[in-house]
Amino acid sequence: MEPEGLVYLDEAGMNSQDSDYPYGYCQEGQRFHALKSGKRQGRVSYMAPWCDQQLLAPFTFEGCCNRTVFELWLEFILIPTLKPGQTLVLDNATFHKGGRIAEPVEAAQCRLLYLPPYSPGLNKIEKCWSWLKARIRHCIEQFDSLHDAMDSVLKAAS
Repeated sequence: MEPEGLVYLDEAGMNSQDSDYPYGYCQEGQRFHALKSGKRQGRVSYMAPWCDQQLLAPFTFEGCCNRTVFELWLEFILIPTLKPGQTLVLDNATFHKGGRIAEPVEAAQCRLLYLPPYSPGLNKIEKCWSWLKARIRHCIEQFDSLHDAMDSVLKAAS
C-alpha cells in the first residue's frame, strides 16, 4: 500500500500531574521514592490520525476515550478529511470495534484494518505521541491549562 493510503489512528492522553517528578535521583541500586498521588486528575485526551508524515484532524477532550467520543469524532471530524480508498489502521481497543464504526468508514469508500493484539510498534502514530507529549511538557507552563497547551501543540503539528 502507498503511504498516503494508510491512515494510522490512535488516541492518547495526559494528566495534569504528568509533569510532576519527570525524573529523580537516588543511590545506585536503590528505589526512588516520591510523594505523588496515584489518583488521576485533570485527564486530557487527544486523538488524531497519522498519514504520510502528517497529523490530521486532531481532537482534544476532557477525560478518557470511550465508544461515544470515538464514534462522534470519527463521523464528524475524521471522515470528512478522508479520501476514497484509504485504509484506517487501528489497534484493538474495544471502542474501535462494533457500534457505528464500520458504516461511516465504508460510506466514505475506505476500509478498516486492525493490528494484531499487543503490537503498538506497528502503529506509526505511536512515535508521534511521544514527540507530542514531550513538546506539551516543555511548554505547559506558558499556558493556563493542560488542555490549552495540548491544543497549541497539536495545532502546530497539524
